[in-house]
Amino acid sequence: MNVKRLAAPIAMGGIAVCAAAVALTVAGTFGVSLFEPPPAHVAAAGDSGDVGAEEADVSTVDVPATELFDSELVSIEDQSEYMGREQVIAECMAEKGVEYLPAAPWLNQDAQPRGLSYEQSIMWLNAYYGEARESWSVPASEWKRRGCVGVGDHAVAVARAAGTPLSAPVPEPDPNAPTEEEEWAAFQEAIQSCMDEKGFGAVDDGTDAWWDAMYGDAGTGAAYRWEDAGCSGYATHVTGNDNMH
Repeated sequence: MNVKRLAAPIAMGGIAVCAAAVALTVAGTFGVSLFEPPPAHVAAAGDSGDVGAEEADVSTVDVPATELFDSELVSIEDQSEYMGREQVIAECMAEKGVEYLPAAPWLNQDAQPRGLSYEQSIMWLNAYYGEARESWSVPASEWKRRGCVGVGDHAVAVARAAGTPLSAPVPEPDPNAPTEEEEWAAFQEAIQSCMDEKGFGAVDDGTDAWWDAMYGDAGTGAAYRWEDAGCSGYATHVTGNDNMH
């Protein structure tokens, strides 16, 4: 069984949030998407700003074991509460010296800034997930161990228990922002153009030469270079979908 060829479609499917090569080396290692706000049940540790996370007793207000936001966030109330959580997370991340961009996932926004080095992106993940980055078995109720996303989840639980759900302004859609379909089409066009120049099609022909053209040998960790990541790294970079753009 060719494990690399099984992994390739998975990496390609995640290019909207990170480079294919990084997805193979980072998301595969940590089980996370680098640039997409993760599910709310992936919770975390630290202080929650206005909600008084350090003062709240986790034994009386537990973070639910399931997702706090398990709907599609279609109502303005749900969206406002979600953005309130985003503000709490942003404050927590700032205290850890990491920038966080409050993001509305229903608008295809990303919380992690672009332009980070590999090391900076790992620092970002550590601040966001806490101990959960290393072990997904950390219980949701132990929110202080689960980085800033846990702080956000706990803040939601505390506010709901008090009858005053979090809220924050809901961003307006950007009429000039590309849709997910348009972003995917641009990526596919960049892939096709790059592979055409190398004399290959965009579909795996089963040869090592095709694999090298598509994925290259980018290295891992601090050694990663999108320039060495083949057409997948090139396409992901030129479409602005890696954190080193």
